[in-house]
This record gives sequence, structure tokens and C-alpha cells, in this order.
Amino acid sequence: MSSTQTVTQGKIQASRTHDYLYDPLYSLSSDRDHARSTFKAHTGTDRIKRVPHFKTMFSDLRHHPRYSIHLELTDPVPKFIPRQWRGYAEQDREALIRYTKFNYDPTVQVPPKEHPHVPVSGKDRYKFFRRPIIPFLQQVPPDVLLQSSKLDPLAAPEIEVEKAPTPATRTVEIQTDYRDSRGLPAGLAEVEMIERARAKRAWESTLPALNDMENLELRKRMMDEQERREWAFREQEIEKLQEARLEVLKRILEQREEDHAELNAKRLDRLWLENRLILRGLLREAKGSIFVGSLLKFLL
Repeated sequence: MSSTQTVTQGKIQASRTHDYLYDPLYSLSSDRDHARSTFKAHTGTDRIKRVPHFKTMFSDLRHHPRYSIHLELTDPVPKFIPRQWRGYAEQDREALIRYTKFNYDPTVQVPPKEHPHVPVSGKDRYKFFRRPIIPFLQQVPPDVLLQSSKLDPLAAPEIEVEKAPTPATRTVEIQTDYRDSRGLPAGLAEVEMIERARAKRAWESTLPALNDMENLELRKRMMDEQERREWAFREQEIEKLQEARLEVLKRILEQREEDHAELNAKRLDRLWLENRLILRGLLREAKGSIFVGSLLKFLL
């Protein structure tokens, strides 16, 4: 006797409404995203309630509705829960790190990053355990799967083939094959990029050290000059791109004008041919006169 069992899967919710306030692992990139999440939480469909009207509870008339829709005014989040974005402290710490990186100031101290103490026997005890990696019992693939050192006894024995020793030198033909297999050679733009990278690496080697307080102004001045040169080069690149785009646009406009002129010429030819056929028909109908007959001979 066979039996059928129906399994109903519930709707999986990607995230809860107030995870941005409660969940410590829920991170937002900026205060704008925090404001967007707050707006979503306050205007969600779960806060819309149907309030029935007692007098017209069983009415089907449009001008006497049985219920009205209201927005729930009670805030489900308690008042002691902080509502501001949790990333302000991290932003201040990163700003201090950037300041101390480019400015030598021993009076500025970067606060250490604090990690909350997690007791092993508390509510976070599950974080200290993990299921064993068993590939044939685990449906979700594990993060790391170590290779087994045991060989399959049912597999066919592998035949070991001795490889020829690698020669110490290469012939011209082998070098050509290796060179061709690497792909196309570098173009002019790639060569210029490589030369600029080499020049910048050589310039970086000439910079004074960060701990050299005597040459700190020299380092700043050199970095400012290099930044100006890079900006000037970038502006030249942008101008070249704009000129190339203008050339392409100019060619497209010229091609469009040529296409329009060709279409106009074809249209005029077609109109001229149609008018000539009409004129021939009219002249054939008026063959009686001498002048029309001579004109018909001239045209036909």
C-alpha cells in the first residue's frame, strides 16, 4: 500500500524588518542606506491594518465601506534601542588612520578596534562548534574539503609513463612556438602604459622616507608635482578621446548626409519616370494633331 506525503515549505524571508537595528552582523555602507532601511521599515505592508466599521461591517456598498485602511502608529522598536547608524565610529577611526598615515603627529592616537567578549558557555556557544565535513551526507558543499589520501581499490591501476628530461637549451623553433603561444604582442598603448609604470616606480624610489622629518616638505612638494603631471596627462587622454569621438560623429553625419542625398536622388528619378509615363499616356490619347504627333515621335 502506497502513501503520499505532501511537504509544504514555508516562505523564506531574506531579512527581517528591523535587522538593521538588532542584528550585529547586518552592515550598511552609509547613513543613506540606513535612512533607506528606516523608511522601508516604517512604510512596510506589515504596518498597514484593516480597521472594520461596526455599523457597516457587513455592507457591500461602495459608499458605505465595511472597513478602512490605517497605518499603525505604534512603534514596535523600544525607545532604548539606538536608532542612529552604527558606522560613525568606524568612519572616525578610518579618518584618524588616514590622517596619521600622511601626517606625522605623535599626539594623535588611533583607538584600538574593540571586539566584544563572547563567552563559550553563553548564548553564542553554537559559534564554537562545527559539523564534520562529510561530503556524501552534507547537502551544502563545505568551505574546505581535504583531499583523501586513500586510493580507490576498484579503480584501474594508473600506468606511469616516464617523461623525457627537459633540455637545458631551446632551439629557435621552440622559442618561436613559446612566443607565439603567449598571445598577441603589446601595442603602442600597452608599451606607453608599461613605460609610465616604470617611470613612476623609479620616481617613487627617489621619494624621501616618511620618517624623515627634515625632507617631509620636499616629499609633499614632489607628490604635488607628480599629481599635477598625472592630471595633465589624464586631461590629454580625455582630449584625445573627445577628438576621436568627434571624428567618429563627423563620419557618421557625413555618411547620413550621403545616404539622404542618395535617397533623394532615387526619389527624384522615380518621380521623373512616373511623370514621363503619364505624359506618354496623354500624348498617345491626343495623336490627332500634327504638333502632338511630331512631339510624340521626339519623345518616344
